[in-house]
Amino acid sequence: TFLTVRSWGFFPCCSPVCPSSLGAYLIAVITASRAIPATGLCCVVGNYSFYSLVSVTADELWKGALAETGAGVKKGRGKRRKKKIRKNLNRGQEIGEGRSGLLWPGLNAPVIQSGRVQAITQRKKEERERIQSEIVQQRDTWEKKRKIKVKREGGWSGHCWGGVLLDPPDPGPNGETYEDFETRVIEMKNVFCMKAKEGRKKSIRAVVAIGNGKGAAGMFYHDINVKFKRTTIRMKKQNKGYGLHCHRAIITICKLIGIKDMYARVSGSKNLINITRALFKGLTEQKTHQQLANQKNLYVVEFREERGPLPIVVASPEGALREDPELEDEVPDTKLEWSDVKEAQGMKKSPWANVRRTAC
Repeated sequence: TFLTVRSWGFFPCCSPVCPSSLGAYLIAVITASRAIPATGLCCVVGNYSFYSLVSVTADELWKGALAETGAGVKKGRGKRRKKKIRKNLNRGQEIGEGRSGLLWPGLNAPVIQSGRVQAITQRKKEERERIQSEIVQQRDTWEKKRKIKVKREGGWSGHCWGGVLLDPPDPGPNGETYEDFETRVIEMKNVFCMKAKEGRKKSIRAVVAIGNGKGAAGMFYHDINVKFKRTTIRMKKQNKGYGLHCHRAIITICKLIGIKDMYARVSGSKNLINITRALFKGLTEQKTHQQLANQKNLYVVEFREERGPLPIVVASPEGALREDPELEDEVPDTKLEWSDVKEAQGMKKSPWANVRRTAC
């Protein structure tokens, strides 16, 4: 007896164990003039037999099903289409299990039971339906697990990675541990680069800051004006209890460094990489109290409101002390900010000063 197939499509696999990773389905293209013996276990697919498909891997079959090959993919065409997700059809499958519910000794049933060699039997209809429903349910739960997002601490805003707290770094090769360090994300951004063969290639750029709040990156000694490319930061040291009044990226980095009181104003480009590099550039190029004392050959003192006119010696010169003091009439070579000049002369006004209330 022969069976002639006059169409093409997806056909159930004849073998209880499918050689391909597509599970219980086999892609078959059969011409109308080809005849297949109905009683045989070998399916003819084109000019190849069933067993010749063993050499075809799952990746090659999925590439054909998802259209991941061809010149269009290499050139970057169709990059914004809705991408099909590759599924693992072997998940939930057991060797020997099928829709017919046959029990094969040695595969899905014991060979010997109660001292007797078991024969090939078939499960009841209710049990077969229950097993198939469990397989479908297992696949659905796996798909849902892939969509579950890991709960993380909120950052600066709800939908960005900026300011998110991560786990501490891994231990070093010599046994160093970083349990007291915190890791904060400054920026997480998608970067696209056009390639000649691959088209628009996607990569991820991340800026992460790590610190323990003990001044590992330096401390803040005096006011700093620093510029990096198009970004300018003016940092002013404030009294204890003032807090951090500055850009949110600078606040995050200062907390990791250990700086608690500072005012900073960012002008120019607000690029987060430039802001980060400008901040560290200012901290590394600033002079410590001891360096200022050695440069001027004078004592460096600090005045506080609670001490009144009594100064606090912060640093002493290592060499000989200079007898002549600093000239009071000497004009320092510092660049003045126009807003500070207007505020000192009483010319600075609120932007809401000239706003008039309109009549309703």
